[in-house]
Amino acid sequence: MLARGIACRALGAALFFAISLPVHAQLTDLTQTPNLEGAGIHKSLEQQIGAGVGDLLTPGSSTYIIARDPARSIRRGRQLFQRKFTLTQGFGPRTLDGIGDIEAQGAIGAGLIESCARDVMAGRAVPQGFGGDVVTRPDSRDAPHLFGLGLQEMLADEITADLRAIRARAVADARRTRNPVAYALRSKGIQYGAIRAFPDGRVDTAAVRGVDEDLRVRPFFAQGGTTSIREFIVGAFNDEMGLQAVDPLLTRAAAGERIVTPTGMVLDGSTDLVQQPLSRSAADDLDNDGVRNEIPAALVDHMEFYLFNYFKPGTYRQTPVTATGKALMRQIGCTACHVPDLVINRDRRVADVQTEYDSQFAVMNGLYSTASLLLTEEDDGSGHPTLKRPLLGSFVVRNFYADLKRHDLGPTSTSATTTARSRNSS
Repeated sequence: MLARGIACRALGAALFFAISLPVHAQLTDLTQTPNLEGAGIHKSLEQQIGAGVGDLLTPGSSTYIIARDPARSIRRGRQLFQRKFTLTQGFGPRTLDGIGDIEAQGAIGAGLIESCARDVMAGRAVPQGFGGDVVTRPDSRDAPHLFGLGLQEMLADEITADLRAIRARAVADARRTRNPVAYALRSKGIQYGAIRAFPDGRVDTAAVRGVDEDLRVRPFFAQGGTTSIREFIVGAFNDEMGLQAVDPLLTRAAAGERIVTPTGMVLDGSTDLVQQPLSRSAADDLDNDGVRNEIPAALVDHMEFYLFNYFKPGTYRQTPVTATGKALMRQIGCTACHVPDLVINRDRRVADVQTEYDSQFAVMNGLYSTASLLLTEEDDGSGHPTLKRPLLGSFVVRNFYADLKRHDLGPTSTSATTTARSRNSS
């Protein structure tokens, strides 16, 4: 028991440092640029790919590392986020070489890492978040922060399941009673309008609000255009860096199959339209740069696992003015849409980092972080390290202040509404 306790504390420390360390932008690895200081990523890209996707019994594979050493996978994903890819590794060209109708093809405007992780400190870029003076120019709209990305994905997926369960109940009751029925669409205290079902199985979605008629909540991008972190990653690699990922999981889901990603996210191509990766096999060279299999599936696995477990935003010093502002938001009805706290029923993360203001222990900016493990260990008798599985308990996402609904900002909005629909919206 003592050994197990020591191992758990060591794993907790490893996960804390893997998740919460700042991300230095655009680093090379030491095999490309050896230097006396040893500054950079210590593994080559080939070493990060390791044994490929593999399985639970293949050391060095993404499946093995995620299941048996999750902190290592998170570190690897963080290093991929940092990596300065080279032309010989397939870097570039960007989508349409950055030329064309940006209103029709938003990916044309995608930049490199600096546009998503602004260089807010000398020599350092970090995924954007709250706190500090970060406004640098008013003439662009940069990407939202990455804090709590996995929490957003889980909330959206659970809300989708709730709304679709209501739709299924409406259809079943209409058929049973042989009369039309209408039910309110409500999940986690958020109203999404109403749905009407008929005895013949037809569904009227005219009263649905804030979500597509397929009832799929898409939490990513300003217009709510993407369902999963994995789809976001594969698209960003191509749009921002001209790197085509080879991902059999997304390819299968796009073809109509039901798949489960390494983070436990279910993508069912029979009910949802899943974004098809540009490269469908390792032999493809769609940008004609002479490099194939630019981002193998193992790298997508580690990047997804890293971003899924990325820590949530911290809470800075709470003052009487802060309390007054929160109370005012409730009084005038803001929190009807900007919901402060939402509950995840089945948390698939392996750790949580709580960051709060603490003038006593914090040594830099007043913020102090505490890591908590959200996993259990299982000895599968294979002789390999134990399997680390998420606890799958409930989790309260505090200070969320959102409703995950799409709001119509009018025809001059900088992002067009997604046209994605399910394969079977009934």
